[in-house]
Amino acid sequence: MKLVDWFDSAIAGKGSRPVELITQFAQNMSGFNASNPGLSEILVSRKTSSPFLAAMANAAASHVAEQDDVHNGSVFHPATVVFPPALACTQAIGASGEDLLVAAVADYEVGIRVGEFLGRSHYKVFHTTGTAGTLAAAATVGRLLKLNPEQMLNAFGSAGTQSAGLWEFLRDAADSKQLHTAHAASTGLMSAYIAQAGFTDAEHILEGKQGLTAGMSSDSDPSKLIDRLGTCWALAETSFKYYASCRYTHPAADALLQVMLANQLSPKDIAKVETLVHQGAIDVLGPVTDPATVHQSKFSMGTVLALVAHYQFADLQEFDKHFHDDEICAFRERVFMTLDPEVDGAYPQRWIGKVKVHL
Repeated sequence: MKLVDWFDSAIAGKGSRPVELITQFAQNMSGFNASNPGLSEILVSRKTSSPFLAAMANAAASHVAEQDDVHNGSVFHPATVVFPPALACTQAIGASGEDLLVAAVADYEVGIRVGEFLGRSHYKVFHTTGTAGTLAAAATVGRLLKLNPEQMLNAFGSAGTQSAGLWEFLRDAADSKQLHTAHAASTGLMSAYIAQAGFTDAEHILEGKQGLTAGMSSDSDPSKLIDRLGTCWALAETSFKYYASCRYTHPAADALLQVMLANQLSPKDIAKVETLVHQGAIDVLGPVTDPATVHQSKFSMGTVLALVAHYQFADLQEFDKHFHDDEICAFRERVFMTLDPEVDGAYPQRWIGKVKVHL
C-alpha cells in the first residue's frame, strides 16, 4: 500500500513546472538515449537514466502533490525519499521486489528515528524530509547493496554531512521543496555507493560535537534512535494524507468541516475562523499570507480551510482550479492561527484539531 501510494504521488507530479525542470536536468545530464538506455526509470517521462539521476527526478515528482505519507512524531515524509532510491537501485542491480520492500522498511525506520532524534527545534528552520531523508535514502540503498556495518556507518556519515533543506523558500513561493527530496534521495544513494567502494566519513555524524545535532538542533534526544527498537515498527505509525496540503492544516480542516456539518453552516455564515494550533504550524504556515502558486497555497491555513468550507474537500482538483477564486481568497482572510497550550503540548505525537467559528 505504501508503494502504491508513493507511485500515485509521483505520477501526480507530472507536468508540474519544478518537476519538469529537474526531470529535464536529469535527462540532459544522463548521456543515455533509446539506443543506449540507462538502468533506472524516470517515472514521469518513462525514460531511463542512471540510478542517481532517476532517484533525483522521482523524488522531486513525488513531493509536489502534497499527498505523500507522513509520520507525526518525526514530522517526516518517508515515501518520497524511500522509494525513489530504492526503485532506482533495485532496477540497476537487478534486485527483487522483496529486496526493495525490505530495504524500504529499513529506510522508514532510519528516517523516522533520525527525525524524532532531531526534535522540534530542528523543524523550525529545517525541512526534516530533506535532512533526515539523506540518511534514510542511504539506509535503503545500503541494504540493497548489502553493505557491512562499517560501510553502512560510512554511508550515514556521508549522507549526514550532505543533509539540507531550509523553510525560507515558502516565503517566496519558490520550488525548493522538490529540490529537498531530490537532493536527499540522490545523495543518500550516492553515499551508499561510495561507501561500498571504500569511501570513509564521520563515525559520529548524528551526535558528534560538530555533527547534525550540534548544527541543526537544540533539543535532540538520542533515546529516540533506539526507542522500542525491534518491538515497534515506525512504518506502522505513518499515515496517508486525506487533503492535498501540508499535514499541519488537516486537523483544523477536519474540525471546521465537522462544525459546519453539525450546525448546517455555509461559508457565508462564517465571519471568522480561529484555528488553535501548535508552534510548528505557526512557524511553517505563518509566513504564507497571500499564496501566489498552487503549491504555496497548500501551506496556507486560510486557503485550505476556505476550500474545505466551500467544497467539503481539498484535493488536487480544488487547489488547481480554485485556490485563487475570489470567494476562497475572501474566506482565507477570515482565518487566523492562535497558539494553543493543549495542542502545542500534545505535538508532535498527537496533532489535535481545534477551531473557534465566529458567526
